[in-house]
Amino acid sequence: MSPVLFAAAFAAVTAQPTVEELQADFETARPCYALIDGREVWEGKKAFFISSYTKEAAELDPDLVGADAVLRDDNSLDVIGEFEAACTD
Repeated sequence: MSPVLFAAAFAAVTAQPTVEELQADFETARPCYALIDGREVWEGKKAFFISSYTKEAAELDPDLVGADAVLRDDNSLDVIGEFEAACTD
């Protein structure tokens, strides 16, 4: 395989999901059992998601909504292990 083809194949494998793909993933993600730092967690096929606000803050102000994507490729094994543990039944 030539270096150019190898680089293109590698780039295709490591491409990050688009915002639209992450939104669709979040909409079908399953809620996890445990909280991380007081924040709700969901597990999608492309990423884990964590609420932008603590559960208590969101209960006090229902207008506080939002979640952040946690991509496996962008985080350490320790961080991903914490999310996997939170999502284990």
